[in-house]
Amino acid sequence: MSPEAGDPAGDSGSDSDDTVASNASVVAGETVRIILDHVDSDNNLLAGDDRIIPQPVYLDMDVPASVRDQMYRSLLEEGIRLADSSGERHVIRIEWEPENTVIIERGGSSRRILSSDLFFTWLDPDQEIQIAWSSSFHVEDEIPSGQVSDLAGTWNPARFHHREESRRFSVLSRLAEPAIITGAVAVTIYLLYNVRS
Repeated sequence: MSPEAGDPAGDSGSDSDDTVASNASVVAGETVRIILDHVDSDNNLLAGDDRIIPQPVYLDMDVPASVRDQMYRSLLEEGIRLADSSGERHVIRIEWEPENTVIIERGGSSRRILSSDLFFTWLDPDQEIQIAWSSSFHVEDEIPSGQVSDLAGTWNPARFHHREESRRFSVLSRLAEPAIITGAVAVTIYLLYNVRS
């Protein structure tokens, strides 16, 4: 699955149509997709046990402002009614447990793997828990190696938790480094010998 570019993204700016979507934008889009999977044909928002959650609903989540804006805009476009505050409203608390990985490859590209468990908790206006449920997503694509840090940002669900080198790249590195060191030592010995002569 390949993410779309063009939505406001991470905690550090926005994407334009000709750039790769930031990690935060992808995470926000996948979270919205999962929420919309729990909407019926009458635009009712359903809990994990298929009970209808009264709208407008407040989304309680620790996200940068740009991520909240992206998610709210996408959900509002789909007809979901959202509240600006939790006061006397039903609340859906959203938490992420991410395991994001970047695999550095040769040729200026890297493999991005964004993977997270999502935990949803429905609280009624009295802050009583009605039900909790979970879901997950997994997205893989190619990104420019030079943009790895910029695309990740600092928001935990969007940053990379693991950084690896591709097998091809690491094999070449293991072969190249000793060859370079051996070559440098040989040149140094050769030069020292010629200077003494």
